Amino acid sequence: MSSRQQQINPMQILVVDDERGPRELLESALLEEGYQVTAAKSGEEACQIFDEKKFELVITDFKMPGLNGIKLLKKIKSRAPETLVILITGYASLSSAIHAIREGAYDYLTKPFQLDELYIVVKNAVDRIKLIRENNALLIHLKQAMEQQMLPFENTERQNGLQQNNAELLKSLRTQLLKVYNRSGQPYPHIP
Repeated sequence: MSSRQQQINPMQILVVDDERGPRELLESALLEEGYQVTAAKSGEEACQIFDEKKFELVITDFKMPGLNGIKLLKKIKSRAPETLVILITGYASLSSAIHAIREGAYDYLTKPFQLDELYIVVKNAVDRIKLIRENNALLIHLKQAMEQQMLPFENTERQNGLQQNNAELLKSLRTQLLKVYNRSGQPYPHIP
């Protein structure tokens, strides 16, 4: 993502890890990529920060004392279902990965990981977030167009133009909505 795009609409990322080294590494790497990053050293602190500020992406360690990654994931999803969560763990197993995805995690990274792996996963999440934003904007535009169409018209050319525009918007919206699915195959619950 270009730094100009980040300046216009910076992605808000919450990084959560009880270990200082990995937390600071994630924070530094993501700041260098132009993201706005806030770090928390526990699941409880992350919940408090999350309640004060909106985050579109959360990257959290799986195993932490107190509120672990899965419990944090559940709390975040209950507060903001559209927020994407990436879990990171050094205790990987296929069953824990499947469990995390079923609980609503966007993706799962295993420690140790290369920074390039992190960048790819974050870029994919950011692309998904942009798609959700675009879908929301299309829905708002479509609602406005439909409201205009219900008004009486003096010119049938104008009405035909609006109907054609609405048909194109519906086709575009349908295409975009088909792309907005999480890994469990369920549609995102937050589409106005």
